[in-house]
Amino acid sequence: MRGLIFVAAVLACAPTLFPQPARRQPMQLGVDADDWNNQIRNPTFENSLRKMQIDFISWHIQPEEEANPARMREIADFCRRNRWHYLFNTEVGNYRRNEPRFRHPDGTYRYDLAEQTLQQGKDDPFFIGVVYDEGDLVQAMLGMPDGKRGSVEPYLTDTRKLTPVQAYFAVFGAAAKLETRYKAYGKRVIFEMTFPDNPFAFARAGALLAPKLLKENFNDLMFAVYRGAALEYNSRELWACIDLWFLDKFPAAGKYGPGYHTPAELLSALQFAYAAGFDSVYIEQVKALVDERFELTEYGKKVVEFQSWRKAQAMGNWRTGKIDYVVKRFPDGYWGQSFSTFIPDHPYGSWTANPYHPLDAQWFKTLNELSHHAIPTDADTWNAQLEPFFSKRPYQATAGLPPMIVIDPFASFPVPPSAKMIDLSPK
Repeated sequence: MRGLIFVAAVLACAPTLFPQPARRQPMQLGVDADDWNNQIRNPTFENSLRKMQIDFISWHIQPEEEANPARMREIADFCRRNRWHYLFNTEVGNYRRNEPRFRHPDGTYRYDLAEQTLQQGKDDPFFIGVVYDEGDLVQAMLGMPDGKRGSVEPYLTDTRKLTPVQAYFAVFGAAAKLETRYKAYGKRVIFEMTFPDNPFAFARAGALLAPKLLKENFNDLMFAVYRGAALEYNSRELWACIDLWFLDKFPAAGKYGPGYHTPAELLSALQFAYAAGFDSVYIEQVKALVDERFELTEYGKKVVEFQSWRKAQAMGNWRTGKIDYVVKRFPDGYWGQSFSTFIPDHPYGSWTANPYHPLDAQWFKTLNELSHHAIPTDADTWNAQLEPFFSKRPYQATAGLPPMIVIDPFASFPVPPSAKMIDLSPK
């Protein structure tokens, strides 16, 4: 049906291809938080955030908070007096399945920021945008049973009867509409994304990507995929979320044990992100960085250690960094769902047969070879919980991949000099 095609390509210098701002900003570091227990009124909480020298906060909010302008002003004022930028994260819409506020006339179910919020903050330079958290997962879960609440409704658009390619472009169109809406207020749209496969439709829409590092992923694989999407579609920035969840384990109040992401892994992930050159990075969630009294935990102290470490280090640059391999493939969203306990192989929510699934074997074979067998030949994330490799191996942060990027077949991309093209696209 197709084979691996290695083509040497020659191109002009990378800085010309991917021009940089005249003065590039240092990597911005933030945390994921909520104020559901009035933490912002606690001086110890505020002081701990200051000790970590953060630049921004991604606030998880609920519609009841957003409906109260005074409440929203209190959060904004907390950030402004510390000169912290802030975003609002709407993940609660993924779990509250019967909230009228989240229903839209087109049949989608998603928590969008209200017009009142955007109007109130449109002239606030510290308010920078919205985070759509795990929207890729919810879109892929479209139509799946959702306990006693029926089935998962469309997150971006109803793609159940579309082919995977049609679904890709439908998701692109829906994401582009969101990007246009928030851009009218001068705000950014960030999609925090779960898996090492399908950011391309979102990058094509002009939204910013925030791949999850740690969690169940190899950091270098996530970087390769999301960096490729950002380069292919000329993203203005590339973000990352360092997620301290691992399957069902999270170090709440800094408490951890076997099978948890450790403070050392957090520091390593921060150093990886800095060397990779992400523009903005935030840690999920501050509840691991502070204890019940809001004092810094071992995790929080590692953030302080990172801030000291990076003063003597050169920051990387995702736009101009080395690329030895360029892998082209249709991003069908498959990362090993055959071994998943509940997530289906429904590309972008498509329920039609996935004609690209047979081609995934060569994708995994390529990853297996490039990682010197650190990645198995049938899955690439610990989300594939029943896959023999992942079910028996503890988490490891990187797979040892060479400098590489992944692109999709829907845009013209100039291959950097001396890079090898591995063409896995449909023939």
